[in-house]
Amino acid sequence: MSKGQDDDEPIFIRSDWGTSRYVYNPRNPVGMGLIIGFLLFAAVAMYSLRASSSWSEGEWRDAVHAAVRDLEATPQTLGSWTGGYQSMIRDAVEESGEGPTSGGGLHIEEADDPYDKDADPSVDLFEVRAEDVDTAFCLSVSPPEPDSVLTRVEVSLSISFEVGRC
Repeated sequence: MSKGQDDDEPIFIRSDWGTSRYVYNPRNPVGMGLIIGFLLFAAVAMYSLRASSSWSEGEWRDAVHAAVRDLEATPQTLGSWTGGYQSMIRDAVEESGEGPTSGGGLHIEEADDPYDKDADPSVDLFEVRAEDVDTAFCLSVSPPEPDSVLTRVEVSLSISFEVGRC
């Protein structure tokens, strides 16, 4: 049985780039397997990292539904340190357990136009969007947020929402 030429090649060789580091030897079958394995591992890691940091349409929809449910389920406490309805909505979406762990580029903007005389004064409108998806939700929150809250106030929220921009 004759030995092939590749059998004499070491798995690791000194780098040709002037350093004394050892690198995989592509002329050895095991070295080539390690190179390919590392590249596949890196590709899978990059894909999973991207997938865990962005919203899918289903995750986004489920997160908004869960946030609305959670905000309506119990009275919410407003105070000078809470940041109002906008931060409550952001926190509820982030704590829904759906979507990316890093927040994924949420945008919650108050959509009320103070100069719109046809606007319903009994609700505050918030447009909720995420960077990775095209779907936006328009949340109608009542009662309207108090202008300035110096003490703690508990409010029971009623929220309706529609798919689309406000």
